[in-house]
Amino acid sequence: MILKNSLTLPCSFLEVQQHLSGIEAIDYFFAKEIISALVTPLIVEQLNDEQQTQLFYLFMVLSAHVRAGHSCLPVHAIAEQCWGSARDENGQATHSGFYFSNFASVQQLLSLLAIDVNDQAILVFEHNKLYMRRYYLFETELARSINARLTAVAPALMRNIVDCMNVLFPQQAKLHQEIDWQQLAVANAMNKNFSVIAGGPGTGKTYTVTKLLAALIMLAKKEQHADKLSIALVAPTGKAAQRLTESITNTIAGFAGIIDEEVLADIPTNAQTIHRLLGVIPNSPNFRHNQANLLHYDVLLVDEVSMVDLPMMARIFRALKPTTKVILLGDADQLPSVAVGSVLADIAPSPHRGYSKSNYQYLVQACQVNETQLINSFTHVEEHRCDHLSFLIKSRRFDGQGGIGKLASSVIQGNVEQSWLLLSQKKDNLVGNHSQLSLEKGELKSWLTPLVKQYYQGISACNSLEQAFELLAKFRVLCVTRQGEYGVIAINQWIQALFNSNALSSSGKHYHGMPIMISENDYRLGLFNGDIGLLWSVKSTSDQHQCNQLMAFFEQGVSLKNASKVGVQCQDKHAMADYKSFLPSRLPKFEPVYAMTIHKTQGSEFDHVAMVLPKGDSPLLSRELLYTAITRAKELLTVSTNQYAWQQGVTKAVKRYSGLKLI
Repeated sequence: MILKNSLTLPCSFLEVQQHLSGIEAIDYFFAKEIISALVTPLIVEQLNDEQQTQLFYLFMVLSAHVRAGHSCLPVHAIAEQCWGSARDENGQATHSGFYFSNFASVQQLLSLLAIDVNDQAILVFEHNKLYMRRYYLFETELARSINARLTAVAPALMRNIVDCMNVLFPQQAKLHQEIDWQQLAVANAMNKNFSVIAGGPGTGKTYTVTKLLAALIMLAKKEQHADKLSIALVAPTGKAAQRLTESITNTIAGFAGIIDEEVLADIPTNAQTIHRLLGVIPNSPNFRHNQANLLHYDVLLVDEVSMVDLPMMARIFRALKPTTKVILLGDADQLPSVAVGSVLADIAPSPHRGYSKSNYQYLVQACQVNETQLINSFTHVEEHRCDHLSFLIKSRRFDGQGGIGKLASSVIQGNVEQSWLLLSQKKDNLVGNHSQLSLEKGELKSWLTPLVKQYYQGISACNSLEQAFELLAKFRVLCVTRQGEYGVIAINQWIQALFNSNALSSSGKHYHGMPIMISENDYRLGLFNGDIGLLWSVKSTSDQHQCNQLMAFFEQGVSLKNASKVGVQCQDKHAMADYKSFLPSRLPKFEPVYAMTIHKTQGSEFDHVAMVLPKGDSPLLSRELLYTAITRAKELLTVSTNQYAWQQGVTKAVKRYSGLKLI
């Protein structure tokens, strides 16, 4: 079948690519296969050439949307829209795009195809949204699983809940005080089988959820449950799991003398990755734990949920008992998952829609707060309430006075003018006598070289691994992309060349003090994509001779014991006990990590962040991307950009189309 259009003849991918920005070969060939499978000769007779072309481009756009993370393509998103047009920095058109018909025409075209829910076709057209069937099934399965928990009752006596709250939040025993959002979040999750606790950096998410786990353990004891609660802690990546482990362990230590020791002893501290929880099957997208082989946990806590994609979240719920209490934790303003879906943003809408009348009454009793004050704390935007959702809105790290906190707030609100003024006018960024923000418009190497030497050059000269890891954690260069002049690969290569004269050893491209990041999972070694380590020379004994052996060291986290025994000696034996070590040749794929993509830094924090943005327009720039990078910085943020690129980023919000709806 030859598709024709009065303006365009999409006979080859190269021709399509010339006028559609952001299209890939996979989109073209996907559309070609789909249209040949779904557009039967009978349907062809009902369509003119222009309508056939509309369908062809519609299927290409669906494929492109899935690659961009959308679970579906709503008709309203493309009707009467010119898709794929683009302009350069000077405003000149580089791609003309393709113009779609009106809503009714597109709807009618799709209605001609046998792609209803029950047709078992590769596509599904439901509620004026076009899906690939697999994502439709993931979405409906997840919605069904969550909604079942929302309607289930988690019975507990109110007096027992109040007793727990009084122990955990004794300062809130009186009415008419300012609302403690952490207390509210704990109480709101105690009587529910599904809950979400969302908040920005420094709002105390881990602190709050540790108190919640203590509350659930105390409540189980009061309710005279025979067995100890079985609780699992998980995160999307090995790095995030390690940070969760460390945070909960440190928080528990701070509760000593405040919360009963038996309760604290029952709080788990060892978090694992989602993949490890579900059980990886080599060379298979499926897991050992599923609906036929359930996990038997009473409580599941998932951290950094913004990073969890739709298929993975569906698989998590698929493997749980119907009675398992699920607690999701994350920052809904951060970047969504790399793969399809924006689960946290879908189930944690902002602003909060408020609670149902019965939930307000419950929270008033549980927290002993004033009902009017509580109700007035929410902006009620519609009838549909979010009883499962709690927001932590008071940041301890960013108190509103520092430049980083102000910049993050103005960026996520899409305020271009205010954010640019904050970034470019140092007088508004002062904390004490120091500016938290700096804007660099000059040549990259001129301003970055001093920072690289300040933070990275001293790593190889550190006296111990502990000092080296502490110095490495102080600073990171963050990039939007891996490729290009301002991408991770180019900047890492430049920094390595900067150290080349005195850093490279006889091992070639690997050298003492080189920071590395694992880029693929290796469950056998316990190393995961995103894990960061250091190459470090240690004394090795072989055939009665001592020589320097280059090893790769990775921090183990506070709860892990028994470091690897690799036949090397180190003067600082105490420091060695806190690390896993491997010969570099045994490692899975890895790369230098002076610079990282912003996506890879989710869940991490650094004293000083240098964010490098492309100078022109970039399809990846968004306010969520900028917000994520900004909030990785604890003390100092340096941004390399121009006003045009900054405006593009702050203006564009990540909007992922989805049909995920909760009752």
